[in-house]
Amino acid sequence: MQFAQKAVIEWKGRLLLIKKSDDDPYQPGRWELPGGRLKSGENPDEALVREVREEVGLDVLPGRPLALWWWRLEDHKTPTVVAVARLCTTSDDNVDMSGNDEEDFIEKYGWFEKDEILDLDLIPDARHAMEAVLAHL
Repeated sequence: MQFAQKAVIEWKGRLLLIKKSDDDPYQPGRWELPGGRLKSGENPDEALVREVREEVGLDVLPGRPLALWWWRLEDHKTPTVVAVARLCTTSDDNVDMSGNDEEDFIEKYGWFEKDEILDLDLIPDARHAMEAVLAHL
């Protein structure tokens, strides 16, 4: 089993999401929250700060959990991933994707009004978690 965290970053009433590229082998063209998996030896706060900085270039302060879910990739040879979405604060909205790892397959980002998010093509395993996140905001 692995542990992942996703950042719920709100700026002036909008939430930040990232879109997977069409080259992503598992979720091409789908939207999700920025974040990723914990590396060995990291504490959860450090891991979430690192993942957000790598993917969207923002410095965040991790806060309370809003949703919990799990997934397993289609090939079933990979471990189950347990994930938590955490409310995060940031001091600005200047997204910089230049530190993005090509293996993350991130195509672009977007700031969305809360009522727009469930109309996006979200990663299916994360849709219920996104509904819970929106209910808590």
